[in-house]
Amino acid sequence: MLDITWNKNDNLALAVSTGIDSMSLLHMLNTTYKHTYHNLICFHVNHGLREASKEEAAFIERFCKERDIEIYIKTLDLSEVVNREKSIQDVSRKMRYEWFDEMMKQTQSDVLLTAHHLDDQKETITYRLFTGRIGRASLGIEQVQERKDYIICRPFLNLPKSLLVKYHEEFAFRYFEDDSNKDTKYTRNYIRNKILPVIQQREELSTDHLLDLNQWMNDARSLIVEQAKLFISTEVQQLNKVVINRNAFNRLNHLVKIEVLDQLLESYIQQRFSVKAYKEWIGIFENFEKQSIFHISDDWQFIVAYDKLLLCEDIEFNVNSKFINRNEQYVFGNWLIEANDIASPLFIRKRLSGDRVQYYNRGNKHHKKVNRIMIDHKIDIHKRNNCPIILYGDDIIAIGDFWMDSNFKNALTITYIGDDFNE
Repeated sequence: MLDITWNKNDNLALAVSTGIDSMSLLHMLNTTYKHTYHNLICFHVNHGLREASKEEAAFIERFCKERDIEIYIKTLDLSEVVNREKSIQDVSRKMRYEWFDEMMKQTQSDVLLTAHHLDDQKETITYRLFTGRIGRASLGIEQVQERKDYIICRPFLNLPKSLLVKYHEEFAFRYFEDDSNKDTKYTRNYIRNKILPVIQQREELSTDHLLDLNQWMNDARSLIVEQAKLFISTEVQQLNKVVINRNAFNRLNHLVKIEVLDQLLESYIQQRFSVKAYKEWIGIFENFEKQSIFHISDDWQFIVAYDKLLLCEDIEFNVNSKFINRNEQYVFGNWLIEANDIASPLFIRKRLSGDRVQYYNRGNKHHKKVNRIMIDHKIDIHKRNNCPIILYGDDIIAIGDFWMDSNFKNALTITYIGDDFNE
């Protein structure tokens, strides 16, 4: 009956609530399937919200001690959640798994077992479908799931609850019924007790199609993930910053774009962002009318420049002298500097007193002060002090984005990004 997804030398921990599902699993593990693991312990969480909670905790403690099964019990304080009218189910789940994480490490357990079954799977798919949680993860529950330093296994996930009821009828062990499971003010209970039973009453309808939908979505997502990985390997340069081929990115399917961003941001920033945020960013990436820069965290930013998207650390105001080599980009103040086909490194610095450029006019060499060039181009005073001066050897070849030696026009691209940043 059980799907065995663990090894014989694994130490198992069972999350047991005293309901028919987890008590059936505990009974099986302590009898028929006792040979499938090395050691078994139990975790029980007392949410303290019902009169029967204390009785259930006392019962499972006795049950385990009588069978020489080690048990750990945790009582949660949900008073603040109740007072603030937050989602008790979401908060309590978070608190449960934080405790599970701690206890799995403390007890050196390898696998956490839960008693989720096929009916729970259908309920979860329906819940995620109708709450819009589509596309970035599976609609359903995973049978085997990696979590921190341990594995979560759900050996009942392919079994309907009706089989667990029959199993109980055969062995007649004690369990507790949680009356709050009937309260339809909770969304999952409403789905379980109101929506799914109505669907099953119609001959032409079946909740089994939810499982087909979940499998279809998992297969489609696998293709999206692989396309994103292929794009990153061929169109993205990854060093201390990320350089993305902008035109190639814009040609991607919308779902693949989101997955590419997810993979890169999880790798560099260790977080994902909302689909709404991604849609706004993608709109900026597709707008070729202007270059722009925007922060995505305290330390990271996107720079949108010509044919590239740069994901880099927030350094736009960190103005220091810098050498850059061929095919490198560098953000100096509010300027993005891209060196293309150059034989030797370029040196970037601020303006110094007495800076001059030399140029040729009709074969004659001329010199002009950098300050005079800035005045001629009507450059604001606040820009003059932070403007990049670019040197090739000892010669100044470019000043900001407004003057450049004609010999370097194909080798160097300089973009002012400050105005877009301040919008």
